Amino acid sequence: MIAAVLAAIVLVVASTGWAVLRHYDGRVHHVPLTFSSDVDRPSAAGGGTQNILLVGSDSRAGTNGEFGSAQGQRSDTTILAHLDASGSTTLISFPRDLWVRIPAYTDTRGTRHDAQRSKLNSAYSYGGPSLLVSTIEGFTGIRINHYVQIDFVGFQGMTDALGGVSVCIKELPPELKARGFDNLHDHYSGFSGQVGENRLNGAQALAFVRQRYGLPESDIDRIRRQQQFLGVVFQRIASSDTLLNPSKLINVVDAATSALTLDEGTSLGDLRGLAVRMQSIGTGGVAFATVPAAAATRAGQSVLLSDPTQLGAFLEPFGGRVDEQSSTGALPVTPARTPATAVPATWSGSASVQAASIAAVSTAASAVTAAAQEAVPAGAGCTY
Repeated sequence: MIAAVLAAIVLVVASTGWAVLRHYDGRVHHVPLTFSSDVDRPSAAGGGTQNILLVGSDSRAGTNGEFGSAQGQRSDTTILAHLDASGSTTLISFPRDLWVRIPAYTDTRGTRHDAQRSKLNSAYSYGGPSLLVSTIEGFTGIRINHYVQIDFVGFQGMTDALGGVSVCIKELPPELKARGFDNLHDHYSGFSGQVGENRLNGAQALAFVRQRYGLPESDIDRIRRQQQFLGVVFQRIASSDTLLNPSKLINVVDAATSALTLDEGTSLGDLRGLAVRMQSIGTGGVAFATVPAAAATRAGQSVLLSDPTQLGAFLEPFGGRVDEQSSTGALPVTPARTPATAVPATWSGSASVQAASIAAVSTAASAVTAAAQEAVPAGAGCTY
C-alpha cells in the first residue's frame, strides 16, 4: 500500500507547478492529530531531519462493501520514512504484530481507556491516526513530523492504472511445506500465486502484500513482500510504457491521491523532501530496515517482541531511544482477534484532470526515470 503513497508523492510533488500541486491538494483528505494531555511527545529532531509516518489502512470506508466488512479499521502497513539531515533516507517497517505499549486514550464515545499492551495495529483500530502516532513515538522516542495514509481503494486503483505489476515468489523448502507453510495460497488475504513470476492486477497485488499466514516468518516475510512490491512499482512507473503515456500517469496519480489522507498540518508541498529523496530508490539512496523483534507469546497471542537493548541500538542512528515505560512494567493486555478475510474488488478510475496537469505530471515522472531504471531497488528480488 505504501507504494501507492510514494508513487503519488514523487509524481505530483517532485517537479510539478503550483497550480497542479494545488489541484491535487484539493483531492486529498485531512485528519486532525490530537494528543492526550498526559502524552509526553518526543522533541523534534531539528537540523533538517524529518520523520514521516506512512500508513496503509485496511479501512473499508467508501468501498460500498467491495472489500468485505471488518470491525473497525486497522493499520495494515506502517513505515517510518526517516529523512536524515545528512542526506540519508531509511524506510523503517513496523510489523503489525509488534507488542507495544498503547498510551491512554479517549474513544469516540467519550470513554477513557488506560494505557495497555497490545499489537501495534490495534492502536489505529482503537484511536485512529492520533493514537497510532502516539504509540510509534512512545515506542521509538522519535517525533513524527507528518502523517500520510492510503487505503484499499488507492492501492488497488494505482496498481490497475499501471496495468498491473510483476512480482517474484520463491519456492518454500520441502521441510517448511511439510510443516504446513504455504506461500502460494492464503484464504485470509485471498492470494493465490505460483513459484516464479506472477503478474498481478490491483486485487491480486493487494492480496500479495497482505498475506502473512502461511509465510515462514509471518509479518517479517510480509514486510519483505511489501519491499519487493515497492521496488517493482517504481520500476513500472519509470518504464517507457508508463512515461510515454501521460493519461496513464494521470490515472495513477488520480487513483492514489483520491484515497490519500494527510494530517491537518501537512500539504503535498510539505512532502517535497520525501519526493526528492525517493528518486534515488534505484541507486541505493534509500535503505530499507525492519524493527528487530522475535516471535513470542503474550496473553495467549502470537506476537513479535523487541529486546530493549537491541531496539535501542537499532533506533540510535535515527535519533530514537527506548522508553523504559514502553518496554517494561505490568499493563493490561487485549485479547486476540480472529482475522478478517479480504474480498477483492473492481476499482473504477476517477475523472481525468486538465491538460496542464498531464504535462506537469509527465515532467515529474521523467525526473524519476534515471534513478529507477538504472538498478533494482533493495528488496525487489524474489521473496517468500
